[in-house]
Amino acid sequence: MTVSIRFYIFADDGLQRISQRVMEGLVHGSDAMPQFAGTKQKVANVIVELEEGKPARITRADGNFLHFDAAGKVHESLINSGFEAMDTFDALERSKRIKSKSKVVDLSPKLNREKWERDNRWTLSKQDLDLISDDIWKGNRAATPIVQQAKGVAPKPPPVTFEAKEAIREIQTHIFGIAGKMDYLTEPALKGFAFEARRLAKDDFDNAVWLGIAEAADRRREILARYRTGSGVWYASVDVIRWDTSRRTGRTDSFVHERCNSKKEAEETARRLLAENAKYFSAESSVEARVVCDLEWADAASGDGDE
Repeated sequence: MTVSIRFYIFADDGLQRISQRVMEGLVHGSDAMPQFAGTKQKVANVIVELEEGKPARITRADGNFLHFDAAGKVHESLINSGFEAMDTFDALERSKRIKSKSKVVDLSPKLNREKWERDNRWTLSKQDLDLISDDIWKGNRAATPIVQQAKGVAPKPPPVTFEAKEAIREIQTHIFGIAGKMDYLTEPALKGFAFEARRLAKDDFDNAVWLGIAEAADRRREILARYRTGSGVWYASVDVIRWDTSRRTGRTDSFVHERCNSKKEAEETARRLLAENAKYFSAESSVEARVVCDLEWADAASGDGDE
């Protein structure tokens, strides 16, 4: 069975489609919708079964709320919602086990879970589904204007041809090798390495590839200096990773981080975050802490998702 996932936002001025590219950007924090800044919006995730590449039927439609911050982003609120979802679910399950052994009933876990459901979930009505069906099959069951495409602010990437993908794949193997060589160099070695790379670039009409290698060496040397001195901006983070039964692949279910002013402060913060989130550890889930300097932070944060 082939399926397609569609996203819709029920805005004040009518139903709007959200492309997968924009939705992924919102989830990962790389895109925003300033037009919805500071608002709570109803969004539907719709799974459509396809036959011969054409929509055949809607198999599932889930309603969620997106909480947009002042910049029109939802990444932080999704992280917080994920932790609250795990918190309230675990508390409710514990209360059910205790209830069977005790005459005293604590209603707070049930009420907290219901509150989370109200804040994050909603149920689509028949009219809502008709609006979506009307867009998918271009019918006229629902009296509504043409559905518009919701816009993000991240630029749409140009199409990548098959030849370009093959070239990128081949180049990547060489880049991994270059990075691997630099990983084993010391600070003094990296300084000389960068100098030599720039000399080679100059001899080759300011070759951009050699210049890029020199900049990568400078960055690697600065990272080593940060670890040696502990100075600068650092980040402490904790991931809750849910593993498959073979433990070969895992998915980051939730992620929390804090900005710190030194490596020592980041280490202390990571220990605290690890203790606060240890309750999420299980045979199927691991809780992992990281401490990285700001130069590594973008790479570390972009690694969220499948391991």
